[in-house]
Amino acid sequence: MFMILIKLFTSPTCPACPKAKEVLKKLVEVCDDIKLDEIYVNTDEGLREALKYGVNAVPTIVINDRYVMVGVPD
Repeated sequence: MFMILIKLFTSPTCPACPKAKEVLKKLVEVCDDIKLDEIYVNTDEGLREALKYGVNAVPTIVINDRYVMVGVPD
């Protein structure tokens, strides 16, 4: 089975991040082949990961280490 890995970059002060997380959690509930990792950019590890992908705003979604989307998905 092909696994889709979604990385959601968030910050505790971001007003849009909870909505992005909510939308992606609903997606994970209906799709067995999706794994969601939430990465907090306010931690050292999260900041390193964000720099790796060129993340400069939150929420940012990275899918399978390639596709980057900024903002809240519909």
